[in-house]
Amino acid sequence: MTQLFNDRALRKRHRVGDRTGPVRLLTPPLRLTLVLGVLIAASGALWATLARIPITVQGTGVLLPVSTINSSLSGTNGTVHWFFDEPVQAWHSTALKFRNDPEQFDNQQMAALARTMVRQTASLYDRQAKPRADDQTSTKFAESLNRTYKGQQIPAGTLLLWVQSSAQQERLQSALTDLNRTLADSRAQSDNIESKQAILSGELSSRLSYLQKMMALEGRGFVSRESILQEQAQVDNIRSQILGNRNELIRIQNQSNQAYQQLRNELAKLINEELLFATRDVYLSQVIPNDGESVTQGQVLLELSDDDLNDPVAVPLFLSSKEMAQVFPGMRALATPSGYKRSEVGGIQAEVVSMGKLPSGREDVQARVGVRSLADVIMQKEPAPTLAVLALKRAKTSTGRNTGGYLWSSRGDLPFPPTPGDRLDVEVTTRRVAPIELVLPALRRFFGWSPPESPASAAAASQPQRQP
Repeated sequence: MTQLFNDRALRKRHRVGDRTGPVRLLTPPLRLTLVLGVLIAASGALWATLARIPITVQGTGVLLPVSTINSSLSGTNGTVHWFFDEPVQAWHSTALKFRNDPEQFDNQQMAALARTMVRQTASLYDRQAKPRADDQTSTKFAESLNRTYKGQQIPAGTLLLWVQSSAQQERLQSALTDLNRTLADSRAQSDNIESKQAILSGELSSRLSYLQKMMALEGRGFVSRESILQEQAQVDNIRSQILGNRNELIRIQNQSNQAYQQLRNELAKLINEELLFATRDVYLSQVIPNDGESVTQGQVLLELSDDDLNDPVAVPLFLSSKEMAQVFPGMRALATPSGYKRSEVGGIQAEVVSMGKLPSGREDVQARVGVRSLADVIMQKEPAPTLAVLALKRAKTSTGRNTGGYLWSSRGDLPFPPTPGDRLDVEVTTRRVAPIELVLPALRRFFGWSPPESPASAAAASQPQRQP
């Protein structure tokens, strides 16, 4: 009976306010809502199954060439004088040749170079004593600093710095003075001995002639054998004096050679310890001491790079131990220099080209980066970072302003160009997974279908982040 009344009520149209009419269970708005819900759920399930989202790890890089910036240390205590920003002089190349191969210089050439170095030392003292206006000094420093940060190219053989040591200069001057005095004394002694040799040679010639005549008269009985022996003894005595004088000349020459050798040693020590040359074509990264500043032995003077600092391609990237295990060569990355917002400009497209096997210490990080302050920042973020080499992609055509020649993900204009030495916030895409794969592990743990993880494993699993 109840079923009959229900069927009859459904066959009749229900009106609002009509309590006696039939009742409609699904109104049009409710039907539309149900349909939309089903469509959204189906779309979500389809997206969660078919879509692929990137899983990324974070790292810290530096916009500098990797393993090409090296430090140059001071070889002595003294005052630094800049020469990389001055015209090249002839004695620069001569000093470099002497440093590379001292044996190709004879004593006279070496002594001439030593006198030149003494004169140049005096000119440095005069330059220090000469008063300079503050505005000229600051302007010169600003210009040099500007060239330094632009990566000024230095040709091979250029004199970069002279660390002037007063003690070394005094030793060189003393050795040069001793040489001049020894040469003067040797020359006078040699002249006297040569005069004696001339006299003895004449006397020897006369006595030899006289001895021959006496020997001829001995056969006739005019000269006794005793007289001949006495004359022979006189001849031998003269010959002995001549040989003794020759030995004295050799001794005098040895004194001169010793004085030359002492000067050569002092000159070589000065050039090796005080003069800093560019042994190959390099780029000036940083000059630590000011012009005229005092430094100590072993102090860092220059940061030099084999590659152009304004156009680095292979840059260092440092990852933590957890992130290092997920990164392999060939993975794509996005490097955003500090000062940019990734949401606005994206980043420089890059690729991981190599990976280190072991964590790096502070010295290793500084050697790869070339700048101690940046190495300290990296070590603060990660005590045991692992090195990876990141290859930044270059734009084949100009895609926007201030891009620095790199291929950016935004492919638009940038507010300012990237600067060498900027810290890079790097995001490495390790893999692409379906969204459902990120939910299934949590569901398995919730329902107890998988064994519980240790706290360390859980922290490692939560480390990867999805790229926005």
